[in-house]
Amino acid sequence: MSGESDIGGGAAKARLAWLDALKGVGIVAVVAGHVWWRGPLRDAVYVFHMPLFFMVSGYTAHVMPWRTLLPRLGRSLLLPFLCFAALLLAADFAIEGWRGVRPIFASWIDGAATILLATETLRGPFTILWFIPGLLLARLAWNALMGPGREPMDRMVLAGMMLVAALALLVHYEGGRSPFAILAVPAALLMIWAGALWRSLGRPRPMIALLLAPFAAAALIWFRPVNMKLGDLGWPGLSLAGAVTITVVLAMLLRRAPALLVSGAASLGRASLVIMYVHVAVVHYLAPYLPQAALFLAALAGSWALDWLIRRTRVTRLLLRGEAWAPRPAADRDEAKPLLR
Repeated sequence: MSGESDIGGGAAKARLAWLDALKGVGIVAVVAGHVWWRGPLRDAVYVFHMPLFFMVSGYTAHVMPWRTLLPRLGRSLLLPFLCFAALLLAADFAIEGWRGVRPIFASWIDGAATILLATETLRGPFTILWFIPGLLLARLAWNALMGPGREPMDRMVLAGMMLVAALALLVHYEGGRSPFAILAVPAALLMIWAGALWRSLGRPRPMIALLLAPFAAAALIWFRPVNMKLGDLGWPGLSLAGAVTITVVLAMLLRRAPALLVSGAASLGRASLVIMYVHVAVVHYLAPYLPQAALFLAALAGSWALDWLIRRTRVTRLLLRGEAWAPRPAADRDEAKPLLR
């Protein structure tokens, strides 16, 4: 869900497992936050769930030439966004028409214009469509800010992040229109920077986890929630610091968790992009018919199963998961030859 992973090398595979598991925990929190949409569980989830994904993106992102970055982000982020937006529009017209209920948008043009130009107003099955445009713009800004050879603590980067923090505060207090999720970008950049700084500092010592855990627990229980879609920082500075701390503590716990638990969470993490797009529609259309616990399981399992189906073909992997079109193995081509004669 957080964009392409740029970590490579033999040792990186272990890191990638816990990062995928961290995304898995994050996407479970996202689904829970949309099922239990009020109360202490919702407030705890909204402290960290979306900042976590931007922070993971910062952990894995590396500066690259624009001629490489633009096609990669276009394929991995923009293409699935456009495809899922069209599918969700079609589903809403079809399902609400079948139920005899007025659809959310009066027409395709109205729906497309709202999704692209008024992201802050999105609701129902479309509410999550702010995330990918915000991530895309933030990744582009991050690539421009970092530049070749710069580190997160370089003076120029720190100066840039101070300006971003000021802009995030302006958005927090003033709000406004959000074409292509622009209101989310300043806070997203702060979390991407936090993720890059996390990677540059290396793995925290166990003693650090003991010191961070009480602050993470306090953030979950008491801190004001963050709503990045609207540029709402909760308690400015403090809520985002809580999100960073919770993310780091979760990562440290996952590094020490049983392999079976990490593997299951990582499987969810690898499906997080599709789960993110699909689960809100499941919640929206089934909410009148299921209790919340059953709705949570249906939204999570149903969207996870759909991701499994999407993985079955190269076309759907490209269009709905943003994966590169890999050539078929030679053995498969050879087996297919008799069928083509």
